[in-house]
Amino acid sequence: MLQTFLRKLGHVALTFLVFVYIIFEELVWETIAKPIYEFLHSLKILQHVEVLIHKLHRTILLIIFLILFIQVELLGFVAVALVAKGQAVSGVLLYLGKIPVGAFTFWLFRISKDKLMTFGWFKASYDFVMRVIDKIKASEIYQDIKNRAKTIKSYIKANFLQGRGNIKEKIKKIYQSIKEIFKK
Repeated sequence: MLQTFLRKLGHVALTFLVFVYIIFEELVWETIAKPIYEFLHSLKILQHVEVLIHKLHRTILLIIFLILFIQVELLGFVAVALVAKGQAVSGVLLYLGKIPVGAFTFWLFRISKDKLMTFGWFKASYDFVMRVIDKIKASEIYQDIKNRAKTIKSYIKANFLQGRGNIKEKIKKIYQSIKEIFKK
C-alpha cells in the first residue's frame, strides 16, 4: 500500500515537473529566449565579441559562464518564490527580466562549449543533465502533455490569434475562455 502511494506520488510529481518543463520550453524558450538568442547571434558587434571570447583562457571563461548561469538560476528561484508569496506581478516581471541574461548566457555557452567541456566535472554535469532531459522527453507523461499542449496551442491560434486586431482584446478573449474551461 505504501509502495502504491509512493508510486502515485512520484507520478504526480513527475507529471508536474514535465508540465513545468514544457511550459518553460514552449512559452519562455520558443517565444522569448530563442528569438533573443538568435538576435544576439546575428549582431555584428557580438561576432567580434565571439572572437575575443575564443581567445579567453578556459578558466576565465568558466568563471564568467558560472557567474551568469548561477545569477540567472537564482533569479528564477526568487521569481518563483515571489509568485508563491502572492507577488505574482513582481515574480513574473523578475522572471521576464532574467530572460535576456539567460539568452546571453546560452549564447556564451554555445560559442564556448568546446572549451567548457574540457573541465571533466563540467562535462559530467552537462552529460547528466542532458540524460535527465532525454529521459523526461522519452517518457509517456511528457509525450501526453506535449500532445495536449500542442492541441491547446493550435486551438488558441485558430480561435483567438487569427487576423488583425487589438492584442489586448485577444488576450482578454483567451483569458475568458480559459476561465470558462476551469469553471466546468
